[in-house]
Amino acid sequence: MSAGTAPSVLLKTVVCRICGSDALRFMFERFGHNVVECSGCGVQFLDPQPTDEALERIYTSQYFLNERDAISPQAVSALKRATASLYLDHISKHVQARGSRLLEIGCGTGDLLVEARMRGFEVHGVEFSPAAAATAKQRLGSNVVETGEIHETNLADASCDVVAFADVIEHVRDPIHFLSRVYRLLRPGGFVFLVTPSIDSWSRRLLGRNWMEYKLEHLYYFGDKSLGHLLRRGGFNLIQSLPNQKVLSIEYIDGHFRRFPVLFWSRLVHFIRKLLPGALARRPLRVVASGVMIVAQR
Repeated sequence: MSAGTAPSVLLKTVVCRICGSDALRFMFERFGHNVVECSGCGVQFLDPQPTDEALERIYTSQYFLNERDAISPQAVSALKRATASLYLDHISKHVQARGSRLLEIGCGTGDLLVEARMRGFEVHGVEFSPAAAATAKQRLGSNVVETGEIHETNLADASCDVVAFADVIEHVRDPIHFLSRVYRLLRPGGFVFLVTPSIDSWSRRLLGRNWMEYKLEHLYYFGDKSLGHLLRRGGFNLIQSLPNQKVLSIEYIDGHFRRFPVLFWSRLVHFIRKLLPGALARRPLRVVASGVMIVAQR
């Protein structure tokens, strides 16, 4: 379907994987793929999805690590650990750290797990990228971090009190299947903590189809309605939904916009970065940008 197709056209070739509806509305085209919206649950997704080969060309080791090229690795790690601390503040409202096991899916280089261990959680991580997992293993121990996908983990069913995954579910081909595995890993009464870009965010409403989260590797774009539907289908009760905060710096944001350019905004952020003294550009800031933070209970 071309970019000129009327947005009211209903696509009958794809059924929504989140709610099963066939009432799918073409929105626009990005990267040679349609961005489609489900009228049933409100989720947006790429149709067709990129092939495994196309995603493999994106998910090189540098995909997971090259954000650290724009500023020092130490500065990036400090920002990520500060964000992890915010996440753990929310998790700790629902789960006592001492004696609880926290699994992070997509643990990257281990920043959240390091903070969680310091608070008393027993931690375990699963990371798709071998390069990022190797760094996490150096920091936490090879027995703590597994390399691969969640269905490959050696953890037993009903062995976790918290399963956390930030900026992960939008990459997953089948979110329902993914959540079924998470459900089995959690003890009864255990909690899911997830973060994902939200189509209800102010940045998506402002930028529209130029939203920086419309990326080829992001297969799904959720809002509150579709996340609620997804979690209920997965057997979870939604406890809390909040706009997500991250700790970032102008220097980091500038690097992100250079990596994922957005017309006008990339230039504006870069201009602001150039005007600021180095110390101000590197100052940590709490930013509400594009995401939503969810706590749900099994």
